[in-house]
Amino acid sequence: MTVAAALTGAMMLFAACSPKSTLELGLDDLSVRFVAANQADTIEPMLKLYCLNGCDSLILSRLKGALDYELGLPIQQIQFEALSGAAEETIEFTYNGVTYGPSLTPRYRMRVLYAVEDHFSSLFTVGQNTSGDWQIICAKPRPPIRY
Repeated sequence: MTVAAALTGAMMLFAACSPKSTLELGLDDLSVRFVAANQADTIEPMLKLYCLNGCDSLILSRLKGALDYELGLPIQQIQFEALSGAAEETIEFTYNGVTYGPSLTPRYRMRVLYAVEDHFSSLFTVGQNTSGDWQIICAKPRPPIRY
């Protein structure tokens, strides 16, 4: 019985890791769009990859600063990973009395490995918008709780 259970568990693990599920096809498209936006002359194409609905000027300003730093770095590889439960993946925090949450429901983590000497990498949390397109999630202010 234990051998059968172990074999079944192994088969389920292999099935879960099978390449190119339907979700992954859309993620491949996000990878292609990310690489193209990374090579653009301005940050505007990169900003279009983000779900900015409801984001405030503070978040947008910080996002632009981070993008300016990474824009144009040569990309070695883009990987998508299951969410690990890390705090930064939930995008829930309070800053200066404002509570922030994710602009989309977090679904995957996108790891971008850059082809630079120090092996710099960036992590992005991604989700699907109502049109089914994958976008990078950013923080947006949550409305205050009304009693």
